[in-house]
Parts: sequence; C-alpha cells; structure tokens
Amino acid sequence: MDITARRVKIIALRKERWRIEDKLLGKPKAMLAGPLVERYAPCGKPNCRCKKKGSKGHGPYYYAQIRVRGKYTLVYLGKRTELIELARNYSEYLNEMIGLRKINREIDRLLNEINRSRIKRTVK
Repeated sequence: MDITARRVKIIALRKERWRIEDKLLGKPKAMLAGPLVERYAPCGKPNCRCKKKGSKGHGPYYYAQIRVRGKYTLVYLGKRTELIELARNYSEYLNEMIGLRKINREIDRLLNEINRSRIKRTVK
C-alpha cells in the first residue's frame, strides 16, 4: 500500500472514529452496571426437546454480569424488560468502545508504516 492509500484509509478511519465518539459523547442512554448475558439451559425432563442433539436448551435466560467485591457474578434479570434493556445498552456501549480502540490501533499502525517508509527513503 502506498502512502496516498494509507492516508485515504486514515481519513476514513478518523471519520468513523468521529461518528462513534459523537454517539458515545452525545446524550447517553441509561445503563445497568454490567453487560447482558444470554444463557440457554436444559431442564430435568428426560424426553424434553432440549435433550435432542443440536438443541440449545430452554431460554434465553437473561443475566447481567456485575462486579461484586472484586469478582464478577451473574445476576438473574428474569423477564424484566426494563432491566434487560439497560444491560443491553451497556453491552452496546462496550462494543462501541471496543470498536473505537480497534480504529485507534489501526490508525497508529498506518501512521507507523508511513513514518517507516519515510525513514527508509531518507537513509538512501
């Protein structure tokens, strides 16, 4: 990839980063202090559909992964849709933060490539 292509890629990544930052810094959604976890589980009945091969089991059962005294624990949310939505908002927030970090790492990588290519040219 030549320098111009790297610069174009950096500009596109910066635009994506600005979009994510605007979303994160805009009016924040209400969140629960833990991401949403969906679980499926088999029951105790011997002839239930959940025992068939390839079946996930019954569910989904919704939990929030919350840190209590330094350890993570799952708190059952039941069918309370407001709590499930709050935990889902936090999960979306975490995913946006992960995306932002990936973009920053990619921009750093491209900038390092540009700098290395400039250093090699000046040495010759």
